[in-house]
Amino acid sequence: MLRSLSFKFILDFFELTQIDSTKILQRLGVESFDEFDVILQQSLAIRSAQQSSHDYIIQSSTLENSLSYLFTPFIHAVLNRDTVYIAPRQNIVEQVYAHYFRLDALELENQQSITDMNLCLDLVPTEFNVAEFKMYALAKALLDPACQHLTMIGDSGLDPVSKQQLESLFQVQISEIVLNQKQFNVSDIDFKKLFWKRKTPELAQVCQSIAQENAALVSCQFHMKLDDAEHLIDDLMYSEHLFEKLSVFGEFTETIFKNSLESKLRYAHE
Repeated sequence: MLRSLSFKFILDFFELTQIDSTKILQRLGVESFDEFDVILQQSLAIRSAQQSSHDYIIQSSTLENSLSYLFTPFIHAVLNRDTVYIAPRQNIVEQVYAHYFRLDALELENQQSITDMNLCLDLVPTEFNVAEFKMYALAKALLDPACQHLTMIGDSGLDPVSKQQLESLFQVQISEIVLNQKQFNVSDIDFKKLFWKRKTPELAQVCQSIAQENAALVSCQFHMKLDDAEHLIDDLMYSEHLFEKLSVFGEFTETIFKNSLESKLRYAHE
């Protein structure tokens, strides 16, 4: 069975004519298809014995003007779930995340991020088309032996038979969350105050939407009733737990950015 598990095997689930495989391998940091296949098979071999667990959340559909799922990885991190969030780096991502942390630092210390902060944000360049993005995200998850649960927000592009086949072969649970997003005018939101304990009626409405739209995912991940999940998320926002997590993550990315800049300056003067 292991021999059949390869880059080509995963690629067969997608539209081949729309995918630049070399581009995907480069972003994964893998030099060849043979190397990918070896890592993939090693990952499967040790997954069942892996003690650490990473939840992968893939924003498989366009974000457009909705912002609720941008905070999903932070909600999960506050709840002590190591979470890797993969999303296209669209304009709304730049607009919202820039209020809290340095985007340029995200890819510098991914392992440190998941270890110290319980989360890793992988924002994929818009040069990746929809099929390439989904292939990349799925491949990254399957290469990680700590990946136990993979959630697709939006259309996964997988039919039920394909989904079941992937779950069975790779020993990974795959869930899909249907998009039901309320859109906001991002420019009207005071993101610095969004998760403060005291909120204006407008900010309270945004937080309510975030809680409602993330409830299904938290309910699934933590085996809770839907109403209980929504109340839990709501509590995180009003108790400022989410605000604190975003603030600490901002300091984390700032430190990484400064250390990287100092290293480059030292190298330039050597």
